[in-house]
Amino acid sequence: MRRPSANVVAVAVLVAVAAAVLLWQRPWAGQPAAGPEPVAVPADARAVLADQLQALSDADTEQAFVAAAGSTARARTFAQEAWDARRDLGVESVTLRYLSGGDVADRADGSTLATVEVSWRAGADSPVAGTAVRSSRVGLRLDPQRDGTFAVRSATNVGQDRLPLWLAGDVRVGEGPDDVRVVSVDGGVPDLDALAAATRADRAVRATVADADGRLTVVAPRSRATTAALVGETQDEGAAIAGVTTTVDGTTGTARVIVLNPDLFADMDARARQVVITHEAAHLLTGAVGTSMVTWVAEGFADYVALRRDDAPLAVSAGQALAQVRADGPPRTLPDADTFAAAGGHGLGAVYESAWLVFRMLAQERSNERIVAFYESVRDGADVEDAARRHLRLSVAQITTQWRAYLEKSASTVS
Repeated sequence: MRRPSANVVAVAVLVAVAAAVLLWQRPWAGQPAAGPEPVAVPADARAVLADQLQALSDADTEQAFVAAAGSTARARTFAQEAWDARRDLGVESVTLRYLSGGDVADRADGSTLATVEVSWRAGADSPVAGTAVRSSRVGLRLDPQRDGTFAVRSATNVGQDRLPLWLAGDVRVGEGPDDVRVVSVDGGVPDLDALAAATRADRAVRATVADADGRLTVVAPRSRATTAALVGETQDEGAAIAGVTTTVDGTTGTARVIVLNPDLFADMDARARQVVITHEAAHLLTGAVGTSMVTWVAEGFADYVALRRDDAPLAVSAGQALAQVRADGPPRTLPDADTFAAAGGHGLGAVYESAWLVFRMLAQERSNERIVAFYESVRDGADVEDAARRHLRLSVAQITTQWRAYLEKSASTVS
C-alpha cells in the first residue's frame, strides 16, 4: 500500500486546522445581537416621579401597588415583596415623597437613582411595634421605561438614614414560643436556626433577670449589605458588628430589634453564635438600649447573662483578654467607652471579655440578685460608685483592684 508523502500529510493537517478555526469563529453567523439600548431618562423625570410616588402612596391594594411600581419583572418582584412585607409587619400609612435625583442616568444600563422620603407606621401588634410615624430617606434604583415612566428596581438607605425593614427584600416573619419572633430577609442568616437561638436567648435573659420585659425580635438578613442598610451604616462600618440591638428607625422609641451580620456569623461555631444573640437579647430585654449606662457595666452584664450557664473553659471564653494580660499585664483601669469604641465589634474581642470577667469575678462571692440590682441601678441612672457600694458592698476602686488580681491569676493558670 502506497503511503502519502510528507507534503500531502502537512496540507491535510493545515486544512483540518483551518476548518476547526472556521467552525469556532463562525464568521457566517455575524456578530452577537446587541442587547436593547437603554431607555433615556424622560425630560420631565421629576414630575413623572412625583406622580408615580403619589400613586404608590395612594395604592390600597396589592394590584394597585404592583402596577404603580412599573411593568418590568424586577419592578413586579420588588413591589410584591414590599407589599407582602407591609402586610406581615403590620405597616400602615405609607407615603413616598420625591426629594431629588432620578433625572440623570448614572449607570451604563441606563438606570438612575432617586432620593425619596418614606414615611410609615406600624400597628400595635407588629413585630416592629410602635404607632409613631417614622420617616427616612431612601434611594430608589429606577429603570426608565419606553412609556415615559419608571420601573422601581430596588431600595437602599441614604447616608445614616435607615432602610425601612419592609423595603429590604423578601421578608418573612417566624413566630416561636415565649413571644419570640424572627424576621428573616432574603432567606435569613445561612445555616442558622435563628428562631431556636432567639428562643434560647430569651429564656436565658428571663432566667437571670426576673423583671426582664418586652418582646424579643431578631432580624436575620442574608447579606451584610442589608444589615448595613437597616442600621444606617456603610458595609465597611458594619463589618465588625456581629449583632446590634437598635430601633428600627434609629430613634429612641421602643421598637427595638436585634439585627445580625451574616458575614461574621459565617465564621462562628454554634456556641459563639448563641453567645452573640443572648448578649444582644440581654441589652434589649433589660432596657439598656438608648441609655447612657457606664459601658463596662452594660457590656459586661450582657456577657454575664450570655455565659452564665456556659461550661466552656476560660481559654475559650476569655482567651483574647488573658493573652493580653500575659503579654502586657492587667489594665490599670476598668474599660471605658473609648476603649470599647476603639475595639470595634459588638460583643467580640478582648475588651468585652475583660468586662465580662468583672461580673464573673463578682458572681463568685455575690448573689445573682445583688448583681442584677447593681446593674439595674446603674441602668436607671444611679452613679456607678453609689450603686456598687449599695448593692455589692464594694467601691469601684476595690472592684478594679480585685479584677486586676483576678485577671493576673486567671492568665497564669489558663494556657
